[in-house]
Amino acid sequence: MHEIEIASKPELQITDGQQGLGDVQVLVGEEVFRQLAEVDFLAAWERLYGACPWGTVFQGPAFVSTWYGVYCQKRLPILVKAEQEGQLTGLLALYKEAGSSTITGAGANEAAYHTWLTTAPDGGTFIRAALAKLMLRFPRHEVLFKHIPPPTPLQWVEEDPQWKPRCVLQACSRPLMDLKSPDMRSHFQKKSSRARINKLKKLGDMRFERITDKEAFAAVLDELNDQFDFRKGGMLNITPFRSEPLRKELQLALFDQGLLYVTVLRVNGEVVASNIDTIGRNDWVFGVGINTHAPAYGKYSPGIVSFLLLGQQLSEEGVAVYDLTTGGHAYKERLVNTHDQVYELRVGSRPARLASGVKDAVLEPVKRRLQQQGIVPHELKLKLNKKRERLRAAKSAGLGGLLEALVDKLSARAALQVYYIGQTAAVLPDVEVKQNSLSDMLCFDQQGGLLTRWDFLEEAEERLQAGERAFTWVEAGELLCCGWLPATGRQAGLSLPAGAVLLEGLYCHRRGRHRLRAFLEAVARQVAAPLYVVSSKKSLSRRLHEAGFAQVAGFEIRKQENVLHP
Repeated sequence: MHEIEIASKPELQITDGQQGLGDVQVLVGEEVFRQLAEVDFLAAWERLYGACPWGTVFQGPAFVSTWYGVYCQKRLPILVKAEQEGQLTGLLALYKEAGSSTITGAGANEAAYHTWLTTAPDGGTFIRAALAKLMLRFPRHEVLFKHIPPPTPLQWVEEDPQWKPRCVLQACSRPLMDLKSPDMRSHFQKKSSRARINKLKKLGDMRFERITDKEAFAAVLDELNDQFDFRKGGMLNITPFRSEPLRKELQLALFDQGLLYVTVLRVNGEVVASNIDTIGRNDWVFGVGINTHAPAYGKYSPGIVSFLLLGQQLSEEGVAVYDLTTGGHAYKERLVNTHDQVYELRVGSRPARLASGVKDAVLEPVKRRLQQQGIVPHELKLKLNKKRERLRAAKSAGLGGLLEALVDKLSARAALQVYYIGQTAAVLPDVEVKQNSLSDMLCFDQQGGLLTRWDFLEEAEERLQAGERAFTWVEAGELLCCGWLPATGRQAGLSLPAGAVLLEGLYCHRRGRHRLRAFLEAVARQVAAPLYVVSSKKSLSRRLHEAGFAQVAGFEIRKQENVLHP
């Protein structure tokens, strides 16, 4: 990132006293927490928040002070305040990561919008003074606001000759459910909407409920976060809650503040979808938090059904707007009935503005050319990242792992081998096997193997959506074994002996190989049916032999026919 030396530029003027702002101060770290401990200051902040026409809940004292409190050990809080004659006239809440040269709005990604508060529209007087003071305190830093809601005053960005060379402003489309509009109410009653809901109802007892009790929220929260991480892991190779446990602490703290609107959709008591949203002022609810669905129900579109039912419920409760926030997701466009614009603002040095312009001038034609050829830049980036991840896995596997993978690839052309596991074998007490546990699958550890977590979770989601059942064994936080059963007792058209089931897609971590037999016997007991395991890899066949299982004599699966023959 480009580093700047704002303090050395004398043309950056601070004119707060001349503009009726009073005293503008920058508070950092412990100074912020001492200020937050003052009851009078919090009351003044609440009044300012209530008076500012563009402020959102993410600039309110309840949200910001809660977020600062949760992340106090990891992120440096920054407050810029203006006071005149004992009155708070302006406030800007920010933070900075250790070692980062970017300062951004408090709340980070947990806040849908970043902006500042003033007592009245001031043409940007406060924010210009605040940024000038901030850059004197933090030279060589960039300030990022993502995203700024309307009607925040932004004319100064283009009109002020002092700030125009330092700012990069980009507009973004914001999808909204205008719940007061008749067309939105009719959208809920559309034939396609009713069909989605009825399809899910046919599975059993369907219930949509809002959670308002803290204990009930805490009881279901881990499951919701696992659903969220599982989906993100397969799509983007990220697991936000496992990577940052403080996110859960923040969820609970915000719930305590009465800022979260939590709903779950259940079928026969099982959570199939959920939404954790943020309650704003002026009858506005923000779809920032998480929305999830159980992948085993993916073909029933439970996430869309949950959104539809949520929109109906919010409308009945008098909420004016359900803000689905930016992101460009296709499902949002199917749900909303209007859009407006929000803005991303970067404030830095003159060279940074020039560099950004050059970057856009180079990249935009490339993006347009790709789109003309039917290539979506975002999807291309994901494919390249996935290939890099596979390359990293190959490097970590070493020569032995690569040779094993090569032999497996060559052997996959031959007939698949079948191993009989049994039905009532004893189960070692220290092997706990679970079914369809997203939490277990999220414990996948790719270290030392060629299979990446990204590929594993992506395939796992596809299998669950197809109705397959996962059997998993986790120990010490690592997924040691995983195998898959089809929903109907048949896999890809394979004919099995009467009453038998076939386990396929068997994964075994190197630290679980010596107890593979215990895992498979545990699975056999759970399915309570004759269990066969299919192997298409020499390495897996070898481990099954080492575990004491012999290939079933006279049985093979011919790939051309996909039939199990005696």
